[in-house]
Formats: sequence, structure tokens, C-alpha cells
Amino acid sequence: MFRLVYGGTDGIGRKTEDWETLKLLQSFAHSAPTLARVTTVHLLALQIATMIVEILLFAVAVFLLHYWMSRPRGMPPGPLVIPYLGSRLVFTVSQVQAMHKIYGDIFKSEIGSHKLIFLCSNKLIKEALAKVDFADRPRLEVAHFLTDGQEAGVIMSNGQRWQNARRFLLRNLRDLGMGKTYLEESILEEARALVKDFSSHAGTPCHVPESLNVAVLNIIWQLVANKRYDFHDKKVLEPIAILRSIDSSSLATLIEFFPSVKKLLPGFLKEKFFAGQMKKLKDSIVDLLKDTIDSHRATLNPANPRDVIDEYLIAMDEKNEIAEYFSELDLMRIIFDLFAAGFDTTANTLRWVFLYMARFPEVQRRIQQQIDEVVPRDTLPSYQHKSRLPLLEAMIQEVLRASSMVHNGVQRAAQTDTYLAGYLIPKGSWVFGCSGMCHSDSRYWDQPQEFRPERFLDQEGRVKTPKEGFIPFGTGRRSCLGEALSRMELYIFSAALLQNFTFSPPAGVEVDLEASPKQPSARLAKEQDIVISIRE
Repeated sequence: MFRLVYGGTDGIGRKTEDWETLKLLQSFAHSAPTLARVTTVHLLALQIATMIVEILLFAVAVFLLHYWMSRPRGMPPGPLVIPYLGSRLVFTVSQVQAMHKIYGDIFKSEIGSHKLIFLCSNKLIKEALAKVDFADRPRLEVAHFLTDGQEAGVIMSNGQRWQNARRFLLRNLRDLGMGKTYLEESILEEARALVKDFSSHAGTPCHVPESLNVAVLNIIWQLVANKRYDFHDKKVLEPIAILRSIDSSSLATLIEFFPSVKKLLPGFLKEKFFAGQMKKLKDSIVDLLKDTIDSHRATLNPANPRDVIDEYLIAMDEKNEIAEYFSELDLMRIIFDLFAAGFDTTANTLRWVFLYMARFPEVQRRIQQQIDEVVPRDTLPSYQHKSRLPLLEAMIQEVLRASSMVHNGVQRAAQTDTYLAGYLIPKGSWVFGCSGMCHSDSRYWDQPQEFRPERFLDQEGRVKTPKEGFIPFGTGRRSCLGEALSRMELYIFSAALLQNFTFSPPAGVEVDLEASPKQPSARLAKEQDIVISIRE
């Protein structure tokens, strides 16, 4: 024992220095098989993990290679694309303006699998939107909320369904007076009612009264349903309020471009961000429209149609050739399309008119002076006075240019692979004719950032319309159905209200002409107080 610790050997001819060393050696000898097994397991696990990583990397490489190999070649320039996710978001007015500075008059953006093509010059917009290749609307689920995803109506439908609906509406709206002078008396009636309602708001800072929406709606509603609404009717004010409250800048709007992501969302999130808001709007619209259709059906006289709804029901019952896709569900969507168009663009443009007048009081004063020289104060301005009120007409044109409410245009979709300006526009691409970019382009306008109605007057003081750079109501195959009616409403309502009222900001406040952030792809006026003063 003594020799083993202090001078013995370790049994294989080597000297052992101390007891601790011996214990260590003995422990290692006993555990060596176990350590070997553990090391083998670790090495095997590491090899498996390495193999999995290599397989994943290979799969990702194949995935990316397939993505890039399958991408169309020759598309317009645009920001860097992350596969299957898209590129830097380009959708709002400010984003389009920023990308135009980098990429020029035609560029693209991508959101998921959607390709968005932006056209920012007069020539490109008019060339593209006149082509049948760009006559479709893109498919987006939220656009068909009223019909539970089924294509219907006239604004967002395509193909023969759209052609039949548009042809039917153009014919019947014109027959019923759209754009004709005998509809003027109906507009003057609403203008008289507006003057009375605005008087009740005079003297105290307030938002532009909601009666403006209903007055504009009543004009198209007379043609569509042969009736008008009281300015304070909650049944019509509720859907208008919901439509105006929808925030298109929200995350919910973006997720609409990723249907698979939306399907994976929990039910309570879908209800909060999608279904809840749209169901509320749908219920209020269906409530309003179903009653209107049912009452027309109950009193329908095929020998004496009163309005568009009657004409539609007759065509549907008689199974006319044009009625191939007609149904009561489709009729409901057509009425909604006219309902939205009837108050939205025209009423919002009129809001801009009053804000610009409040911001530029000298322009307002000169227009009022011209009205006073031409029209007696106990008579509302009518179309017979229009040629003698060129400054009023020039101001309306300048507001349409400066506000550029539908800045990016209403989206189109490419029906097939086609070429524009030497670039490939793949089938299904969304195409935006950004008329707002033309309206602020120094190629077409001298100092476009300034508000100057005189730019629409010639040397003799007569109204002129520029040949280029001015696209206030769209262009091509999908141009605005009601342009003539809208121009008549803008003129008569502006004239009547400026004849009777002066618009100004509250004391110490400047009118804000920046657009509302709630609708970033358009340019709606911000809700703000103005003072309505009765003119003596």
C-alpha cells in the first residue's frame, strides 16, 4: 500500500505521483465507455442537425430560384422585392410622389402576389386607360362585401356583366335627364334647401354641414329611385357616416392583400378588423336599399316606369338581352354604386371648394362680386348665367386640379400580358392612372403649388380647359358615368352658397388644406371648423 502511493507504479510501468492522480485515472478508466457513447450520440445529433439545416437551405434556395425564374421579365422599375412578401409599400399619395421622384413616370410596387403599376404622366395615363387591355377591375374580397363576395354592380364588375350594366345605366340616366338642362330645377331645389340649412349654422364655427352630402345624393336619387331624403333623415345619414369613417390606412386594409394570412387570423381579430365594420355598413345599406326595391316592386307599372329601379325590374322580368346578369342582388349593388358615387366625389369636392374659399378670401370676394353683378340677390344663379360667371367656373376647375381628390385614380387590372412604354405589364397587375401627379406637374402647369383660378381663363377672360395634364373625372373606358351631372351640381351648389354666404376660418386659425390621413390613397378634406357668415 505504501509503495502504491509513494513510489510504486501504476501497473503499466509509469510512476504514480499521488493519490489524487490515481483516483482520476481510475475514474476515467471506468467512465471511458460511457463518455464514448455520449460523444457518439452528440456527434450523431450534430450530423442530423447539420443535414436538416442543409436540406432547409437547399429547399429555400430552390424556393427562391423558382420564384426568381418564374417572375416576368421586363417589368417597370421599382423598389427591391422580398420574395412572396413584396416591396416597399407604395399605395398612398405621398408614397407615390416619393417613388415618382426616383423611378419616373412609370414604376411598380408589389404587395404579396399583387403587382401595382403606377402611371404618372398625361400621355401614359390616356394611352393605357383607353386600351381594352386595361378595362378590368382587380378582384379584392372587401370590394364585394355587399354581395358576400359575388361580383355584381357596375363599378367593380368586369366583362359582359360590366358592359351590360354600364350601357343600361348610361341609356336610362340620360333618358331620365342626367346632364340635361331640365334636371337643373331639381338641383336648384336642393340648392334652396341647402341655403336654408346653412343659414341655421351661420355665425358659429362648425364643420361643413352634413346636409351637403344628402343634397348631392338627392339629385342622383331622384333619377334612381324617384325620391329625395330630408337632410336630417337618420336612415340615409347612418350609411353616409359609416362610409366616411372607414379608415383605409389601417392594417386591416393591407392584410386584404394576403388572403392566406387573413384565413389564419383568430375569429375575434377578424371580427374586430374586418367583419364587424363591414357588417355594420352592409346592414345599414341593405336596410335602406331593400325597402326601396321592395316598394318599387309592389307598385311597379311596366307601362309607366318612374326611374332606374323600375327600368331595371322591367328589363329583368322581360329577360331582355341586356338583362343577362340582372338580379335583385345585382340591382342592390348597382344602387349602392350610384349611392356612393352620388354623394362621395361631388360632395367632397364641394367641401374642398368651401375650404379653399376660406383660405383665399380675395378669390372668394372677387367671385361674389361677379355673381352680384350678374344675378339678382333674390334669384339663385342658374345655367343661363354660367357664361357670365367665368371666374366661378375657373375656380371650380382649379379646385378639381389642386385637390385632386381621386389622386391615384380608380384601379384597373390588366386583362392579359401587355406592353406599355416598352415595359411588360403582367396579366392581373393593378394599374393606377395617377391624375393627381399630372395636376401637380410643372410640365403642364406654371407654379402648380399655387392656387390660381386664372390659369383656367384665356386672355379674354373666358373659361378654357387645358389639353394636357387635367384629368379630373378619369379617362378611357371606365371614365366617370356622371361627369356631366357632377359638373352641373358643382356649379349650381357653389354659386348658390357663395352668393348667400362667406366662408372663413375661426379667429386665429388657418384653414388646413392637407388631406385627411384616413384615406391615404385619395385626398379627402380634413374635418375642421369654418365660419359660415350670411351675406347682407
